[in-house]
Amino acid sequence: MKRVLSCLLLLGMLLTLPGCVALLNREYGTVQPHSSTYYERENLLRAENYQDLVNSLLLLVQDGISEGVIWLYPPEENFDVRNAVERACDEVRTQTPLGAYAVEYMAYTVDEDNRNYDQIRLTISYRGDRESLKKIMHITGVEALQDLLTAAAKSEAAELVVQMGHFDRSQQEQVRKVVSRVQMELNGPAAENWQVNFYPEDGSVVIIEILLKN
Repeated sequence: MKRVLSCLLLLGMLLTLPGCVALLNREYGTVQPHSSTYYERENLLRAENYQDLVNSLLLLVQDGISEGVIWLYPPEENFDVRNAVERACDEVRTQTPLGAYAVEYMAYTVDEDNRNYDQIRLTISYRGDRESLKKIMHITGVEALQDLLTAAAKSEAAELVVQMGHFDRSQQEQVRKVVSRVQMELNGPAAENWQVNFYPEDGSVVIIEILLKN
């Protein structure tokens, strides 16, 4: 019992540290569990600050929703809603793994007409369909990639898409070596090279797309 209480006390102390809170707020692997973002009804989300706005966009993208609405309750009187929406769309589309991989573009309108919230209507265009988002596999390290890629190639899949957390950019070359090795073993040196893409180009969490067929 004393050991459990000690662990809980230590966890509470860690969560009060400013650096830990900031790190949790910028993790792109999943939507924040402590966010006040939630669905009011189908395709309609509620947000109360900039981070909620980013999380709302990520929820729409994760669900593959093409048209959605966000009710944004500004956290302060002079909150620049249009600037916040523009920044949030750009952040999700270019800096988050799923947004960089899946989103082609985002378009929006902002209605600020006599409400205690601003209504944001969004249109999201995707590179693929909703089913392609469900096929993204999560791996903990490059070591798992060889077996998955071998299985995908043997099943004549057109591509393999995986999400990997805690990715070091120096591992890009390691990924490419794994891809080359599997391709050489299965198809020989005369085969056309498989294409490898990383989304986003910078970041510690990435989606790796390997195109086996052009």
